[in-house]
Amino acid sequence: MTKCPNCGQRSKDDFCQWCGYPLLRGKSVGSVKRETRKAKEAEARAKKEAERVTEERMKREAKEKAKMMDEETKKLKEAEKADKERAKRETKEAEERAKREAKEAKKAEQAEIKAKREAKKEAKERAKREAKESEERAKREAKEAEKAKQAEIKAKREARQEAKEKAKREAKEAEERAKREAEEAEKAKQAEMKAKREAEKEAKERAKREAKEAEERAKREAEEAEKAEQAEMKAKKEAEKEAKERANREAKEVEERAKREAEEAKKAEQAEMKAKREAEQEAKERANREAKEVEERAKREAEEAKKAEQAEMKAKREAEKEAKERAEREAKESEERAKREAEEAKKAEQAEMKAKREAEEKVGAGLYEGIVKLVVASPVDSKQIYTLEEYLLQVQNLHLVLVGGSVEEGFKIVVSADKPIPLVSALREIPSVEQVVKKDKDIQITLKPNF
Repeated sequence: MTKCPNCGQRSKDDFCQWCGYPLLRGKSVGSVKRETRKAKEAEARAKKEAERVTEERMKREAKEKAKMMDEETKKLKEAEKADKERAKRETKEAEERAKREAKEAKKAEQAEIKAKREAKKEAKERAKREAKESEERAKREAKEAEKAKQAEIKAKREARQEAKEKAKREAKEAEERAKREAEEAEKAKQAEMKAKREAEKEAKERAKREAKEAEERAKREAEEAEKAEQAEMKAKKEAEKEAKERANREAKEVEERAKREAEEAKKAEQAEMKAKREAEQEAKERANREAKEVEERAKREAEEAKKAEQAEMKAKREAEKEAKERAEREAKESEERAKREAEEAKKAEQAEMKAKREAEEKVGAGLYEGIVKLVVASPVDSKQIYTLEEYLLQVQNLHLVLVGGSVEEGFKIVVSADKPIPLVSALREIPSVEQVVKKDKDIQITLKPNF
């Protein structure tokens, strides 16, 4: 292995594997110069290509990182805006909800008042209807009772008239029957007289024809006829007497039956009058009972309506109280939430101020923590930035966040320190760094040329 005259490191190739310097291994000076020149030209081309590639890569990465930072910033702003809008929306929703609940409570109150009025009105109308129905029912019952009374009186008159007519008919029938029986008896008497005369004439003629025996027989027959006549007269008298007695009995029976029917009609009339009085009394008592029931029912309904009104008023008061308490609770919760959010915002602001003060104090003391921006002054090339990045990555508790810029305008490197570190001292120890200057919160770096 040959030692490199440039860096002092040992390498086995024709060029130093550490710095690329050409190594002499028993070659002629011309060939070595040619090879050296070619190597330098190749190195220059490779360096330019590497610088171009590095610059392009740095530009792309810078653009991408700038885009990412813009996106993150935009996201943070959008998140903050969304939080503010959400808080504003929640406050507005709470106000609208409180308004809606107040409006609903008012509507419920109006609905309760309306329902109360309607219930009262309905109870009054129902009481009126029931009173009117009871009055109409009492009138109908009184009318029906009057009709029943008139029907009873009419039935009584008709029964009395029918009884009288029936008695008249039966008396007339009994009289006609007696006349018929008397006529029949008279006819029987005339027939008997005619028969007697005919018998006497026949007896005389037979007596004359037959002689003396006939006369005696005629006498006997005359005696028998006389006896028969007496018997007929007696039978006639008995028939007349019996017909008269039967007519008297029938008339007496008719009179007694008429009397009984009159008594029954009177009893029926009295029963009808009694039933009428009882029906009237019962109708009156029923009307009184129904009126009393209607009155009690109206009273109960009025009490129930009053109770319902009281319950509605109580429910209304409770609903109002609950709505008021809920509104107060929500207002209190909103106020407490706003207070908490204000306190949290205040705490966050205080923490931020504290962190800022601490960062400023640390910066004043040479210690840095968190996000720090490194400004690399121009002129600078991509290779120097790449070398600086490699050294920065070796610093403990320090991370690269973003690298951006250009060769003409300079570069900006954003780093993040997990713990307070003496960043200025660490930067000054980097071989490629020429100068480190604190500028406000940033650190300005000047790199060594041609390093």
